[in-house]
Amino acid sequence: MKQRRRKTMTKKDEMTKKLEELGVTEEQIAKIKDELGAENVEDLNSLTEDDLIGIGIKPIPARKIITALTPTTPKADPTKELAENEEPSADQVAGFAGILGADPTALMLLMSGQGGDMDLSSMMPIAGLVAGYNPKRRDLYLTIMGQVERRLGVPIVVINGDGSIDRELTTEYIEGLEEGREPAENNIYFDSEGIPHEVIRVGVDAQSIYDADPLNPSKALQKSGMGIGRVNWSDISLEVKQVAFYAVTKTREIDPNNDAHLSWLRDHIKKGVNRLVFHGQAPRAIAEYNEAARTGSLPTLRVMLSRSPRRQEIMPRRRKSSPRDLSGIGMDHDDL
Repeated sequence: MKQRRRKTMTKKDEMTKKLEELGVTEEQIAKIKDELGAENVEDLNSLTEDDLIGIGIKPIPARKIITALTPTTPKADPTKELAENEEPSADQVAGFAGILGADPTALMLLMSGQGGDMDLSSMMPIAGLVAGYNPKRRDLYLTIMGQVERRLGVPIVVINGDGSIDRELTTEYIEGLEEGREPAENNIYFDSEGIPHEVIRVGVDAQSIYDADPLNPSKALQKSGMGIGRVNWSDISLEVKQVAFYAVTKTREIDPNNDAHLSWLRDHIKKGVNRLVFHGQAPRAIAEYNEAARTGSLPTLRVMLSRSPRRQEIMPRRRKSSPRDLSGIGMDHDDL
């Protein structure tokens, strides 16, 4: 009993100290305890302005005390990275609109796909959106850029030769599309000096290019080099990968869905082999390789990775492969 009484006294002392810090007199504190029944600091959160006025505190001081006692809720961070399937909250969108100097209502309409023909350039500074865009971060910059791209119907990110984003040209290009200008032909945008720049999709990291799986060149190999059918392509020469690519996509001498073919690959694709390893299994693919080497049209077998915002997946992951035309990669089989 003594311990419980001592603990209660400590809580009362904490409450008294808290009220004194807020300018409440000793007489008023006694009334809060005796007349209103407050016993500890937690009880102070239940006080109302009328309660304080009722024990003799003037309205304005009472209002200030209640404001000071009201627990503050942390504001949503509008720039935090979003999880794979996470929807940004209304507070985050409103905060993001504040950062951009945009209309929160217009931003919500854009995100919900109800933007229609609204002129974004007059509602949102495109330069600010582009300045914060980073294809490596799944945040509201990426999300809104994706919505803008879907609305315009064409890729909108202009890049430099090294794959970095040219933010000035990207802003210029988007604003031009908003004004009704024609999209860049073949996704090549020319600057004022006539220098060509490639235009890519939102979410594609043009500086993150990885080895493609020869058996499915739209997919990147795992970091370990493992590809379809547990075929390990690490430390395998490019020429061997290119012959495998032709054997799958052009001559059809290898079928990635055939267990026997995959077993053959696992047994024969070893460090140090050259393209002649296919002389029995895929001789026509070797001939295709030789012809492409002669004409300088060999595939690079490289693939970019993209990060689409809030993509629904059964097994969430952070990235997906996104093929593009890299000397044959990403083309339909019939075109090869």
